[in-house]
Amino acid sequence: MKRTIPIILSVLFLLLSVNTVMAAGNLKNGGKIYRQYCVPCHGQLGTGDGDRYKNEQLDPRPRVHADGTFMNRLPDRRLFMIIKFGGRSMHFSHIMPQWQHILSDDDIIDVITHIRSLAYPIYRRPDSRFGRMEMMTREKGDSS
Repeated sequence: MKRTIPIILSVLFLLLSVNTVMAAGNLKNGGKIYRQYCVPCHGQLGTGDGDRYKNEQLDPRPRVHADGTFMNRLPDRRLFMIIKFGGRSMHFSHIMPQWQHILSDDDIIDVITHIRSLAYPIYRRPDSRFGRMEMMTREKGDSS
């Protein structure tokens, strides 16, 4: 019995660590990349109404990044995986391309920071004080 308690605590710690919190990215760079690559589908304000959506009648409609009720429930790690490996990899739309060959991991983190700034209600970054590890460490850079 004494041996099972440390094992259970170790497994619990590992499970909590999987729910990681990403370091905040560079909002300015994220906005620049978002305008270049994401606006055609997701729209300037993240309302899912970009020109490509309108012209090609994409089905399903691109995700509305401004919908904080939905977006704020998605952990950064999941957004990172969707952007890097495409929608299909995470059981989302096959239309969402993978960006791993175009954007660096830091660029993807910056885009996530920008996406978080579009959401209403406003996104509140989870508190990482309770044993959760930072997924990626990097300088915050310019967050304006």
